[in-house]
Amino acid sequence: MGRKVPTQVHHAATRLVQGKLLSRPPLWYSAVAQYPPLPLPPRQAVNRTNFDSPLGLQSRSDQTIPEGSSKPYEKMRKEVKPRVMPILYLEDKVRQRFFLDHPFEAFRPRALVEQREVEPEHPVVGKDWTRLRQRGRNPTSEDCIKFAVSLHVHHLLPLSQAYRTACQQYAALRSEHTIASQVAFLEAKAYGAKFNPESSEIGRGFKLEEQALSKWNKATTADVNEQASRKKWRPIFPKQVEDFGLWTRGEEYLHKYKAGETPKYQPNTDAISSPVDSSEAER
Repeated sequence: MGRKVPTQVHHAATRLVQGKLLSRPPLWYSAVAQYPPLPLPPRQAVNRTNFDSPLGLQSRSDQTIPEGSSKPYEKMRKEVKPRVMPILYLEDKVRQRFFLDHPFEAFRPRALVEQREVEPEHPVVGKDWTRLRQRGRNPTSEDCIKFAVSLHVHHLLPLSQAYRTACQQYAALRSEHTIASQVAFLEAKAYGAKFNPESSEIGRGFKLEEQALSKWNKATTADVNEQASRKKWRPIFPKQVEDFGLWTRGEEYLHKYKAGETPKYQPNTDAISSPVDSSEAER
């Protein structure tokens, strides 16, 4: 038996059954006929059944071909080239609408550093999530988006109404948080607290950076001054010109050695080190 393409095996089995070469179809025949294998090569697409075909194409498969008008129906029966279907999530649609309506929410700082473990989901989910306040009094934009999707999916609200409800609760909680922050600031200031621009984390970071840089500058200046101070001092020995006489080929040295005189290898230590003037040191 010749080698068969996997997508043609069940067709070959159908022909064998119709030709009565097989008394009964194999056990796998019904399953493979209902769910055929992937097409090979990939450009040959399998015709979709009426069950999983789009709504606009379900009625076309049941239509009969009238006489004299075969060309339009031949185009409909033609195998469609496979295309990558778009991947869409409802959260992306709501997120796009949210940031179009609230562009300044994108300027709020957020930490994008990934931790070792994925953060667990909040326990309030599904039908239990009826108010945005249930996830805290200071919600983020992602909380608002997830709340709108939850109202649409679990509470069966229209997407426009769910989005409007989520935005209204989000705006109410944000305004409440802003007013509470302003009142806390005035209360702390009334009790004697002092606030300056450097009290924030950003100002504190700049201050620590300036302190570290100033230490480096001081250390560099100290090293330069120390090197300069070392260069101003040097040992000075008086120049002594001794008359050694004529060269005796070492006879005088041997004569002193035989006489028991100890040779002096150290220089004259009577002269001590003395400071040198800056003008002389520059020379």
